[in-house]
Amino acid sequence: MDLQEYRKEYMNDVHINAQIEGTTPDDYFFTEILDKLSTMGELVDPQVRYVQKRGRNQRIMSFDGYAFDESDKSVILLSNEYSEEDEKISMKEIETAKTRMLNFLQEAYDKKLNSYFDITDDTLRIGADIGKRLRKDYVDLEKDDSIDKIKLYVITNKSLSEHIKSLPVSEFLNKRVETNIWNIDRLYELYQSGRDREPVLIETSKYGIDGIPCIKADMVDNLDYDAYLAIVPGQFLNDIYYEHGSRLLEGNVRAFLSNRGKINKGIRETIRKEPTKFFTYNNGIACTASKIELSSDGHKITLIEDLQIINGGQTTASLASAKLKDKLSLDNIFVPMKMTVVKNDDYDTVIQNISRYANSQNKVTEADLFSNHPFHRTFEELSKKIQAPVKAEGINNTLWYYERSRGKYEQEQFKLFKKSERDKFLMKYPKKQVIKKEELAKYYTCSELLRPDIVSKGSQKCMSFFAEYIDDKYQKEPEYFNEAFYRRCICDTILFRTTETIVKNASWYNVGGYRLNIVPYTISKLISMIPKGYCLNYDKIWKKQELYASLNYEIDRLAEITNRFIQDSNGVIVTEYCKKEDTWKKFKEIPYSFKKEFLDDLSSLEIENDKIKSSTKDNKLTSDINIEAEIVNLGGEYWRKLIEEGKKRKLLSLQEIDLLNIAASIDTPRPRVASPKQAQFIWKIRKKLDDAGVLV
Repeated sequence: MDLQEYRKEYMNDVHINAQIEGTTPDDYFFTEILDKLSTMGELVDPQVRYVQKRGRNQRIMSFDGYAFDESDKSVILLSNEYSEEDEKISMKEIETAKTRMLNFLQEAYDKKLNSYFDITDDTLRIGADIGKRLRKDYVDLEKDDSIDKIKLYVITNKSLSEHIKSLPVSEFLNKRVETNIWNIDRLYELYQSGRDREPVLIETSKYGIDGIPCIKADMVDNLDYDAYLAIVPGQFLNDIYYEHGSRLLEGNVRAFLSNRGKINKGIRETIRKEPTKFFTYNNGIACTASKIELSSDGHKITLIEDLQIINGGQTTASLASAKLKDKLSLDNIFVPMKMTVVKNDDYDTVIQNISRYANSQNKVTEADLFSNHPFHRTFEELSKKIQAPVKAEGINNTLWYYERSRGKYEQEQFKLFKKSERDKFLMKYPKKQVIKKEELAKYYTCSELLRPDIVSKGSQKCMSFFAEYIDDKYQKEPEYFNEAFYRRCICDTILFRTTETIVKNASWYNVGGYRLNIVPYTISKLISMIPKGYCLNYDKIWKKQELYASLNYEIDRLAEITNRFIQDSNGVIVTEYCKKEDTWKKFKEIPYSFKKEFLDDLSSLEIENDKIKSSTKDNKLTSDINIEAEIVNLGGEYWRKLIEEGKKRKLLSLQEIDLLNIAASIDTPRPRVASPKQAQFIWKIRKKLDDAGVLV
């Protein structure tokens, strides 16, 4: 598929999905790209906020969304430059969008926004917060919420003009300003690569050094990685972090750093008082790369492709802060570095596993590393075998697609060269039936755990909350995650997405409003108010694959009440107000009465819970049989590779190897059959290797 074909298909999808969701193509395009950038880790919980006003001297202030990145202390403004025409975006258009975003920041910095925005407009509160943080020029070690960097994003479906060779970095209000363009060409290149994000490329010569001194570890042959020990100049580490920011941080580390603060007092004091001892005192950093290049003598790393810091984010951020805020020299600072160059095709999963087991100065919890939890594999397996009922207007059976790994849905399509094959794939897995793991966390947290305040905190914090619950439940009762549980989750998905559509189409809702908060608050409130002993008619939702009329009506009615409630925030930014548990408790106590039709459609909670309990019992009864069948289904080749990897990493005892050899003999001329007890042991060994990060 070339660029023109890609653009045509992409724009066709935009129009179809905009129509399905009841929104405009430009609005759908913008929110879809923000979702993609969030999933990639390029942005952290961006908020849509359409702003266009004239400020001083009739200068236009405008932007379409904003975000903060606490891990590199930046404020982000976004501009949507959508076009129905197949055209190129010029440097003049980019500069215009950039100037209009900076005009807003200038007025916010100068405390002038109250001259142009109504006191009830949340933009005023957002601008006041940004202005206050831009004016801060000191570090409060307990809570440093100052802004060090400004990032401006131009989001467009246009191609980039061939006259644009680079987007130079500039300064504004004594802050570094970076301009990023996400255009159709860039999306196409990402699609072609089959990756879920753009790799960071580091050439050491661009940062004033001829390479990073290193020694290659002498390891056993045939490993899926190479290992290097290196010494990194502190100034170099500061320079690359200042340029690339949180893109250098592996996703789990980024979330860890954002949630817990970045500046380590001990590290700062060492830089200040004993810089030459930094190497001795500091544990160093651990990094991964997909590729490196060495100097001609093999003793220096000169190029790193897809650099990710998987441990040592706090060290890196503290060096950057010491340089920027304290004006300290990093000339005598050197940092130990362990570099793992991953040769495995499943690069992203490997680095998450390395991150999971890397030593850390500050403990990273299992919730922070939830990406690789067996729950995801279980849910993915269920999604592949449980067909959705055919809707009234449908013809073919379809499946819901659980995207356990970022970008996997698109990657699977990319492997299909013929359009007919892609069409067949899309018929089986319609785009509107894709569920990302971050979305599942959001849907479940507001529908089942009734915590809309957590959902309002954004995908990272919501995923962490969801992870703690799921991990605890999985440890105690893995059989709970069965077919009945899966169907319930699909119903929660339909409930959330339909509520979004109802809110977007409501006469009282304004584009750019607080849909991200209205939806979870409405759902949690509705479910919390259902009379004791009853629940939604999930059976009807599953069979129809849509909500029923009385439920739609209540959502529409309650959502308007929710909107009025959250906007009465006593001067607090609405999005921040919705993150507080007290706000949810207050809203939960407000009386609300359902219509008779809704109450008549409710189901017995006991019957609904019995479905999951019954399915759980069935899972327990058949678990032994399933394990024996799964051992056979995985095939002899799988078990032979598992033995090989386990031996390489010295994770297997002789007894464990003997047991695995039984499974490995399945497709040989003289196969051996595992007894039920042996099958249980074989499965436990597989889990042990899986938990240790062995990938086959």
